[in-house]
This record gives sequence, structure tokens and C-alpha cells, in this order.
Amino acid sequence: MPPIWVTNAQAAAAQVNPAALAQQAVSQLPLGSPSIEMAPPTTSEQLVNVSTWLWLNPAAWHQQTATAAAGPVSATATATPVAVLWSLGDGHQVTCAGPGTPYDSSNPNATTDCSYTWTQSSAGQPGGAYQVTATVYWQVAWTATGAPGGGNLGQVPGPAARVQVRVAESQAVNTASGA
Repeated sequence: MPPIWVTNAQAAAAQVNPAALAQQAVSQLPLGSPSIEMAPPTTSEQLVNVSTWLWLNPAAWHQQTATAAAGPVSATATATPVAVLWSLGDGHQVTCAGPGTPYDSSNPNATTDCSYTWTQSSAGQPGGAYQVTATVYWQVAWTATGAPGGGNLGQVPGPAARVQVRVAESQAVNTASGA
């Protein structure tokens, strides 16, 4: 927004639309693309009918704010992460209420609150892999200073992260004679 020359600050406050400033603040929110993590890792093949842990870096799971101002009026937008929508590449989606639980190989009793189990191999997909997408949804609210205004703007999606994941089938062969 270009600067505005104002000789009377109260007149300027009356001319500034706080809701428009709020939209400008929302567009400036630093909602970065998440880093997708999985167990087994994304660099390894996942297996059909074996649960895969899904998570994002928990350190990035925090509120973000941005402020836009014009004259004596400002609007601050606050975005709080509320959910991750995972698109698993096979037509299924999973919504997790948080960033997920990082896998800890030193804890054999660990559990996760975000996982997915593929039921088909990715062998027939382009490149032999599913494209997995994670999108964080943010609850956005705003407040105004110097003029009346504020409220809830609802949920907005952040930028999506993508990774190619190979899913393989593992076949068991019984070689015992049974005798």
C-alpha cells in the first residue's frame, strides 16, 4: 500500500478501512511450507498394509502474526495452526488435529496420532510413486488499533508441501512342507 499524506490524523483514521488492512496483514503472514516427515522415512519404500507415521516439524507448529498499518490505524492478523490435511496420492486423505508425533526409534511403545496405511502399491503410478501433499490449515483472527474492527476470518490453508513416496508390496512364501 503506498504512503498517504495526511494533515489531520483523525480524518485519516476515518478514511482507513481496518478490514482491508486486516486482509493485507493476512497476506503478509509467514505461513511457510511444512517439512514432511514419515516413518519409515520418505527416502525408503513404504509397505502396503503397514502403518506409516506422518508428522511435520513440531517446532514450526506455533502462532504467526503480521501487522499492516496506514496512518494511525493498524490491523494485526494472528494465525494459529489447527490441522494438517494429508493427501496420500492414492485418492485418500487424512486430517490430523496437530503436527503428528515424531517417530522415536528408542521407544518401542511409542504411538502416533497421525498415520496412514496404503492398501495398494504405487508401482502403477507415474514414476512408480505416490505424490503425498501436506497442507496446514490456520485459524485466523484479527484486531484493529486506532479504529473499530476485528474478528475471526476462519481457516485458511498455508502453502502445501509435496514429496514422492514409493509404496511396495512384500510377499511371503511358505516353504514348509507341513509334515
